[in-house]
Amino acid sequence: MSEGLNSRIPKIKRMACGFRNIERFKTAIYFHCGGLDLYLC
Repeated sequence: MSEGLNSRIPKIKRMACGFRNIERFKTAIYFHCGGLDLYLC
């Protein structure tokens, strides 16, 4: 399970094309790995 999580983080980093703020990068990791949905219908 941890290997799957560790492989997602570089993918998020590539999708973001770099973050200026480390807190925003952490938030993106929590958002994508936590299974959250941006659009609540």
